[in-house]
Amino acid sequence: RRWGPTVAAVPGFCLALVPSPFFATMTVLEDTGLNVVDDRMAVMAIQLVSLDEASGEQKRRAMEFAEAVSVSFSYKNLARVDYLAPFRDLTKLQLDNNNLTKIEGLDHLTHLKWLDLSFNKLAKIEGLTSLTKLEDLSLYHNAIVTIEGLEGCVDTLVSLSLGENQITDLSSFEPLRALAKLRLANFVGNPVCDEEDYAPFLLSRTCDLRYLDHRIVRQHMVDKAKDQYADDLSEIANKEEEIKQTKRKAASKKSKDETASAQNVRGVAELFDDMTFLDPEFEKLRKLPHEKDGGTLVKGLPVFREATERLVEEFTKQMEKQRGRKAEETREWRGVLDGALRERNEKARGLVKKLDTTVKHAFRALELNDPNHGNEILGNEQHIGAHPVNVRLENALHAKRIKQVLREAKTAARSERRRETKNESARDDSDARGFVFSGVNDASKTRVGHDVEESDASDEDGDTEFDSDSDTTHDDESDVSHPGSPGAHGNGSDGSDSEVDVYESVGRWLRLRNDSTKEKLLAIEMHCADFTSDLIFEYDRSYSDICDKSRALITTLFTEMRALEDAYFAEMAEASTKMLELFSTGRLDDVCDEDAAVILGDKDTFMNAVRAHHDFHVNAIDQKEDLLVTEERRRLEATMRDLNVWERERNRGRVGEITGLWERTKLSIDEFCGEEESDDDEEEENRL
Repeated sequence: RRWGPTVAAVPGFCLALVPSPFFATMTVLEDTGLNVVDDRMAVMAIQLVSLDEASGEQKRRAMEFAEAVSVSFSYKNLARVDYLAPFRDLTKLQLDNNNLTKIEGLDHLTHLKWLDLSFNKLAKIEGLTSLTKLEDLSLYHNAIVTIEGLEGCVDTLVSLSLGENQITDLSSFEPLRALAKLRLANFVGNPVCDEEDYAPFLLSRTCDLRYLDHRIVRQHMVDKAKDQYADDLSEIANKEEEIKQTKRKAASKKSKDETASAQNVRGVAELFDDMTFLDPEFEKLRKLPHEKDGGTLVKGLPVFREATERLVEEFTKQMEKQRGRKAEETREWRGVLDGALRERNEKARGLVKKLDTTVKHAFRALELNDPNHGNEILGNEQHIGAHPVNVRLENALHAKRIKQVLREAKTAARSERRRETKNESARDDSDARGFVFSGVNDASKTRVGHDVEESDASDEDGDTEFDSDSDTTHDDESDVSHPGSPGAHGNGSDGSDSEVDVYESVGRWLRLRNDSTKEKLLAIEMHCADFTSDLIFEYDRSYSDICDKSRALITTLFTEMRALEDAYFAEMAEASTKMLELFSTGRLDDVCDEDAAVILGDKDTFMNAVRAHHDFHVNAIDQKEDLLVTEERRRLEATMRDLNVWERERNRGRVGEITGLWERTKLSIDEFCGEEESDDDEEEENRL
């Protein structure tokens, strides 16, 4: 870190400069020309706490860029930095001792707290707007003339080093007043430091500075500086207060506008002023018969305003209640939907977990039943007394699972082969044989699928992977024969183990389970889709009723406003007739000025102005009503459209997940048990 040659004068101020083997290791690349950051340099720049370079190098290459929190590109002769996008979570970045001329490419580093850009060729402070967590900034030894561009870190910056730059004017320190947490600052080596009032001026512009140019700031120095610039500080404080008030008003207006927009009443409170003061005829009519004695024609305007304000206030309260009803309806609907989907998702996850467990147990059973694996579990069952109780129970459970898996698979295979053998004699020719084989194959698959469904049903009822009672039915070792063992491939057609290929049978059995699980998951999703569609329909009906009530409130408000406008216009028309009579008899000659005399002298022009004043009000009321009604309808349509889009995307995504699960499971089964022969291959083999 570059703070200047006298940084050691402040006790405890440069502890980070003490070398230690436990500090982050840094690799310096030897470059002769201007560089940019590349892949290799980015890897080497990652900072790690390591005892030696070798272990640090290994950790650095194994780390993802997104995991790095500290990187150093010091002494790399960089001309620009444009490869920092992968470093999303950096808190410390060293770019010192390079040839950078512009600060750029740092907008995404929103977590950055420590930034070193010392010893470069920077002429302007820029590109730091998004660094809202920056605490330590070093721009030592550059070519900076003005302090600017620190708006993003005004609430966080604690340390600022701008020594050895080109700051020449004391007014350049004015922005420091906004840095509320600034405690350490260094400007040594700038031309402005030679000014007699340098230190007092700077101390008067900072809030609570503790160290200035490597020296402790004493309180009496601060008090003296503020007394010296008391008048300037008072003026600055007044300006800052005005700015704060302006910002508060803007924030308050923004908040009110947002609330009004959410209620769909935006512009209603300002409608009366808009339709009055934006009316081009109003300025002429309100001054008749004379500017000093004006107001005769518009004397009903205050009553009109008061009545309108009462209507708007009540309307706003009603629309706020409507907004609450919409939010409550949405919240209740979402709660019902989420609860229903959660229940069905739990059921779907149970099916997926059961399939996954079944496939894993089947694969494990085949591995342990293979002679190449030594039949460990089955062998352990024969020596069950040689192990502790928990081990014996575990071995017994595994043995039951193996026998259950193989028994179910081979039973399905036997059933299929018996049906094939039974129907083989009925085939008269190749075409007939192909037809019968196809029918038998379908029938056998239907029967096996029925067996699988019964097995699934028993699993669901008992909430277990395997039926423990079934182990007592065929518990002899002859039921579990190894592929390749004597009798495994012998001749015969009695449906015994001799004709059963265990891997093929288990594969077929698992595929049926996989298909069955897929159909069940799709059925659950179809039910979810129907249920969600029904809920959306009900929500549309209820939400539309609320919106209809809102539109009725809007219509009522503006109907009453038009009635008030008609009453105001009737009074104004009567006053206009009287004024014309007085003017025509000459009783207004003493009070009318030249402009009023011109207007009243032309009766048609005068009455047209009165009529235009009324029409302007009516048009303003009609336009605002149309705007609010249209907006209410648009929001309803947008809400329902978004819900329908969400439901389509949810359904499409869930079907994709189910299909992907089925394909991945099928691929695993094919890889472990061998691919299933297609119907065309079976028919060709049968024909031959």
